[in-house]
Amino acid sequence: MLFSLTRRQAAVYMTRGDYEELSGRADALEHTALGQSLQAELARAIMAPDRSTRAFVRLGSTVVYEDLESGTTHRLTLCLPEDARPDDGRLSVLTPVGSALIGGTVGGVFEYVAGGGRIRHLRILEVIDEG
Repeated sequence: MLFSLTRRQAAVYMTRGDYEELSGRADALEHTALGQSLQAELARAIMAPDRSTRAFVRLGSTVVYEDLESGTTHRLTLCLPEDARPDDGRLSVLTPVGSALIGGTVGGVFEYVAGGGRIRHLRILEVIDEG
């Protein structure tokens, strides 16, 4: 199943640590739609200090978002693929939703194209940092 992803041009924030971690992974996936989408997010990221008080989605953040088509809300923690446990609410940043969420801020609306070409719109409602 192929996925592609786009995001409206809202600001994307990233810590230097997340940027470096994700850059290597995006480079390894550069010939895939997901890798190209992640590279695009990284290219326009605004660097924030690791201890930034700005609320934005980073690795380890718990995110509450609304699916604007269905009206349902979801809560997940964004993580690296090796730490993903979907049944426990831990979603990999290297999924279409995870890649779209990284760097987003509360109130941000993004879209991604899921399997079958369905476009989904999601709004970030809350970001809770792990620390």
